[in-house]
Amino acid sequence: MPSPQFTRARRLAAATALAVSAGMLLATPASAGSPAPRPGVDKERPAAQRSAAPQGLTAGRSADAGTASAADADGTAPRGDFDGDGRSDLVYRELDGSLSLAGFVETAEFLRIGGSGEFAEDVIPIGDQDADGAKRPEVLTLSVLGRLELFTNVDISLGGNRSWSGLGWNIYNKVFSAGDVSGDGRPDLLARTPAGELYVYLSTGNTAAPFGGRTKVGGGWQVYDQLIGLGDHDGDGRGDLVARTPAGELKYYGSTGDAAKPFKPATSAGTGWQQFNQILGADDLTGDGRPDLLARAKDGTLNRYEGSGQGTFAQRVPVSDAGAWSGVSQFGGAGNIPASGKEELLARDKAGTLFWYYALNNGKLSARQAVSDVGGWAGANITNASSFDPNGESDVVELWSDHLYVEGRDRGAGWGIYNMFAGPGDLNGDGSGDLLARDRSGRLYLYRASVDGSSFSSRVLVGGGWQAYNWIFGAGDYTNDGLNDLLARTTSGALYLYPGTGQAATPFRSGIKLGDGFQAYGKLVGTGDLTGDGKADFVGVTSNGDLYRFDGGAASHYFSPRVKIGYGYQIYNAMY
Repeated sequence: MPSPQFTRARRLAAATALAVSAGMLLATPASAGSPAPRPGVDKERPAAQRSAAPQGLTAGRSADAGTASAADADGTAPRGDFDGDGRSDLVYRELDGSLSLAGFVETAEFLRIGGSGEFAEDVIPIGDQDADGAKRPEVLTLSVLGRLELFTNVDISLGGNRSWSGLGWNIYNKVFSAGDVSGDGRPDLLARTPAGELYVYLSTGNTAAPFGGRTKVGGGWQVYDQLIGLGDHDGDGRGDLVARTPAGELKYYGSTGDAAKPFKPATSAGTGWQQFNQILGADDLTGDGRPDLLARAKDGTLNRYEGSGQGTFAQRVPVSDAGAWSGVSQFGGAGNIPASGKEELLARDKAGTLFWYYALNNGKLSARQAVSDVGGWAGANITNASSFDPNGESDVVELWSDHLYVEGRDRGAGWGIYNMFAGPGDLNGDGSGDLLARDRSGRLYLYRASVDGSSFSSRVLVGGGWQAYNWIFGAGDYTNDGLNDLLARTTSGALYLYPGTGQAATPFRSGIKLGDGFQAYGKLVGTGDLTGDGKADFVGVTSNGDLYRFDGGAASHYFSPRVKIGYGYQIYNAMY
C-alpha cells in the first residue's frame, strides 16, 4: 500500500500559550470570561504550480540528442532519470509539502510506497545503487526526525518502493551525493555536521543496507552555505562537488580517486552566486557528457550553467519563464540547508478575525486568507509556533485560564506563571520543535516536545535575566549551521541574536548584539524562510503599517539590510 501522502493543511485548531515562534509577546493571560479554546478550521495550503512539460531542463540540446547523456561519455547514468529517456529530471518538495517528479513531458507526485509519511525535509537523488537491470535510479528522502529512506527504481508514474530506512541522520545539517567518489560505479553519500566535519558513506550496492560505515573527509566545511554534488565533472569517472560561501563565491572540488580523501584542494569557480537561493547539480543537460548546474534566482527563474569539465561554468542561460519555479520549496540535490516547520505568518485584526499569509519562496507573502469567522479570535492569547510534530507545519497555540492548548489539545494547567513564550523550532536535535517560556522574574525555561509532539518534558532552566527583553521570537536558523536560533529585543530597542547549540542543557550560546533602533517596529515576527534559500528570515511592522523583511544567513552581520515587502499592516493588532 502506498504510504500516506503528507498534505499540508493549515489546521488552526484552538490555541496557544506556546508561542512565539513567530515571536509574539503575550498579552495579559486570558480571564475566565475570555472565549474558551475553539476547534480550528482546516485551510489547505495550495500546491505549487506544476509544469506539465518542463522542456527548459533540456533547452539547448538538439532534437536527436535525446539520450545523449553523461552515460555515453563515462558510463555514469544520470542520478535522476525518472522517465527512462536518458535525461536528468527533477524531484522536489512543493509548497504544500508533497514531493513531485518532473520529467521532460510529465510531472507527477512522487509516490513513496512503504514510506513513513513523515515530512520530507530534503530529497537526495542518488542514482542507480543496485544495477538490477531496471535502469531506474534510487532516491533518498530525509525526514524532519532524521529518518533517511531509500526508494528503489523510482519511476515518474509509479513512484518507488522503500527498501531501507535509518534514523539518526539529524546529526548532520546537509546530506547529499556527489556521485561515485570511490570509482566502483555506484554513487556514494556525503554528510556534513553543524561543526563543519564532512563524512563519506560508500555505497554497498545492496539496497537493503545501502551504505557502509562513515569515513571522515575533513573539517572546515561550515564556511559554505551550499554544498552541491556535481557528478563526474572532470571526466575521471569519479564524483566532484562545488560549494558556495555566503558571500557568493563558488568553489570547485575535483576528485582524487582516494575514497578516504576524495577531493582535491578547492579552486575558484567564480563569484556572484549569492543571487541564487538554490543551486543543484543536474548531471548533463546539454548532451556533451559534462555535468551542468541549475540555479534558481530569487524571483523563481531557473537558469542553466553549462560545465566546462575544468571546474568552471559558462554564462547562465534562463531555462524557464520568469518566476516559474518559485513554488518549489526544496529541490532534490540542491545545496542549501533545508528549512521546515514554519514559512508563514498569522495576523489578527482589531475585530479578532484571523488571517494567514504563506511564503512564496521569493521574499514575498501570499495574499491573505481568512482562517476564522469574523471576530472568532477576539480576546485570545495566541501565536504561531514552529512545528512540534513530524508533519512539518506550524502549530497554533493558546493560553487560556491557566491552561496551554496546542492545536486545540489541552496540555495541562500551570502555564499562567509565564508572561512570554517562544517556539523557534527544534532546540535539542531530535527533530521536534520545542517551547521556551519566561516567568515573571525573568527566568527562561525550555520544554522539549516529544517526537510526536503530543507532550512536553519537564522544564530545563536556560537562565535568568531575560526580563531585559520585551520581545523574544524566532523560527529557524539564522547562522548557516542548521541549528535553530533565537532573537530578543530589549526595552531600549537593541536586538540580540542567540545562536543555537542543539543541546537541551545549554540551548544557546552567548547573545550577539545586531543593532539598535528596533523599537521602531511595533510587531516582530519570525516567519521562517521567506526567500527559498533555507535560511530563516523575520519581518517587522512600523507604526504606519509598513512591512519589512530581514533576510537571515547573510555573509556578514547575520542579516541583510531590510527590504520593504508590504504596507497597510496597521490594520492588525497582533501578528504571529
